Parts: sequence; structure tokens; C-alpha cells
Amino acid sequence: MGIKKIRRNEKYMLKGSLKKNGFDCWRLVTNAISNVTGEEKTFFIEYYIVNPSVSPDECLLGFKNRFKKTAADLQYALAGTQSTQSVTSQTFVQPSFLMVRAGVFAENGRHVSAYYPCSQLNIGTNDFLICVGNGELKESILSDDFTQGRVKVLPEFLMENPEYLCDAGEIMWDLRFDKQIGFLPDYRGKGIHWAAFGAKTSFSGRILFNGEEFTVYPGKSFGYFDKNWGKAFVNPFFHLSSSNFTSNISGMNLSSSCFAVQGEFNKKLSVLVQVEGKKIQFHADRHRSYEVTYDFLKMPENEEDVKLHWTVSAHNKKYVIDVDIFSSVKAVYVRDFECPEGGRKVLKVLGGANGTGELRIYKKIVKNLELIEDVKIANCLCEYGNIEYPES
Repeated sequence: MGIKKIRRNEKYMLKGSLKKNGFDCWRLVTNAISNVTGEEKTFFIEYYIVNPSVSPDECLLGFKNRFKKTAADLQYALAGTQSTQSVTSQTFVQPSFLMVRAGVFAENGRHVSAYYPCSQLNIGTNDFLICVGNGELKESILSDDFTQGRVKVLPEFLMENPEYLCDAGEIMWDLRFDKQIGFLPDYRGKGIHWAAFGAKTSFSGRILFNGEEFTVYPGKSFGYFDKNWGKAFVNPFFHLSSSNFTSNISGMNLSSSCFAVQGEFNKKLSVLVQVEGKKIQFHADRHRSYEVTYDFLKMPENEEDVKLHWTVSAHNKKYVIDVDIFSSVKAVYVRDFECPEGGRKVLKVLGGANGTGELRIYKKIVKNLELIEDVKIANCLCEYGNIEYPES
């Protein structure tokens, strides 16, 4: 069997200056069906590495309490003097850790996280992209075509360690996947990179979440796999992606189709679309060749089920792409990413994976527009985030 050729940007990228000021994040998303209830849910797995050379042998989490205090400070505090303020002032640190996080997008969505010192990260072989754990016992593995792992957080442990920024629970997974559609080139900007090498990915396998077993079927997984790395997060963060397409024109399922939208990169979004083999791509690092507008807003509260609305419109000399996605407020929740630069800055991302809506592609003919395809979208991953700064 020949050695598989893995794309360079799929691999670990924290080299040079990024060792002390950078992050690398792989993300996998797949649908799965409960073996007990038959309910369909969308799961995600994230491998997030931050500043590995800052503290290779010990996890540094910026949200762990670190007070500037001396014995004298404590005596003054007990006496109730003005020096009490010095005891409550935090010491900010630059984070350094390897995090494996997995969870479910759903109403009251939940996720669990495990943190490791970066010395427990193994890279650089043809067998896997990254491997977590020392010795023969590997706690989690991500390769070019499979991932397996386990994360468990006990309630009593979380009460003592709120800096984990997660929920209590347990998840195990053993998944194979096939990246069927990807987009090139990858986005390369100042301080940030994005690779949508698995915009349509077929998953199969098993997930065990809080004791409930789920099966992942390739034809119903509607999977997604991407990677972000660099010095800092984009702000604001905007993402849409789906591979569950049905043509409103022919009524047929479009099995060789998908789309992915991400930014904001230099006030632009990358808008990448494939419909039955035809690719139309607007890359944010080639921003002069097209125009794009987008919005994210909460719909008027005139219904019991409040909706969130994502919109994107991009056009160049040849094509126009319009995207409208709706998601229930009940189906999204917030997860936090500690920023590489530290200072207790956190990227808060509101996201869900039950978005529905439409994507329309038009071709420009002189001064007219010809509708090429009108697509109904389901199982859309939809996210919006901003960086939150600590209180002064």
C-alpha cells in the first residue's frame, strides 16, 4: 500500500514565531442518529493548540484564577484595609495548551473539554496528523481519514476548575471519513489562514455521548472538516456551510454539491460553492475581484420560536451568489475559544447546525441575470462570533 499524500496545510503548522504566538485548530462536524430514539443530532470535534512553546510541560489557562498576593497582602486583607484591592487583582498570562473538545449542536447544546500540556502532542508521521497522549495509551488521534478519542469531565471536577469553559459529561468517538469536496487555494492572510479541505465529508462510525449511542451513516452524515491557524482570530467571525442540497428547480438531491462561507477577512468573506461539479469561488485574499455583503440578525419576536438570520450576497463580472439561512434561537449555543494573545480575551461563537434556507446562483448576461440553480439547504452549520475583552 502506498503512502498517502497529505496536503501540507492539513498538518501541524505551529512553527517559527507561531510556536510562541499562534494557534492551530482542526474542526470536524457530522450528523449521527441515536440507536435508542432515532433522533438525529449534529456532533463536533475540535483540536485546538495554543502557543506550544510558552509552557510545553504545563497547561496555562488564562481563565484560571491567579491573584497577585503576598503574605503581607493577606494580612492587610484580613484586617479590611485598602490593600484588599491588590488581592483581587488578576495576573494575566499568555495561554499555552492542547485542547480536545467534543459536543453536540442542539437545543441546550453541550460540550466537554480535555486539556493537555503541549509536550503530550505527537506529530510528524504518515499515520496521523496529531496524536494526544504519552506512551502506548493514546487518548485521541486525528489522521487524514479517521479520528478516535474520549473526553470526560466530572461535575465535581468542573466546579473546582471553571476555567475549562465547558460542561460536565462524557463523549467517545470512533469515526472514519472521506473528504469528497474541498476548495483550493486556501485563504492566506496576515496572521490568519483557513483551509476548507473537507467542505463535503462523508463520515461513518460510532459516537457515545453521555451513555447514549449514536451511529454515523455515510449517506446521512453531511459532514464538514476545516482548519484555522495563525496569530489571532478573525473578528467578527462568520461561518456558514452545508452539503445537504436539494434543487428547487429539478427537485433532485444534489449529491456532488456543497458550500462554505467564512470571514471576516479584511472586511471580506470567502464564499466557496460547488453545485454538481461546477465550482464558483470568491476568495477573500483576492478581494478586488468581487463584491460581497453579509448580515447576521435576530428576527422580530412575533413568534414563539425566534429565528436568527444569516445573509450573504457575492458577485463578480460573471456570477451572483445569494444565500439566506435561518436557524432557531433554541438550536444554537455559545462556545468559547481563549485567544492566543492572552489577557483573558475570548472568542465567543454562537453556533448551531440545524440551519435551513436557500442558495441561488445567477449568471450575468449583459445587463440581465439568468438563474442557474436555486437550492434548498438543510443541516447548515451557522456561526457568528466576536471577541470579548476582560473588564478593566
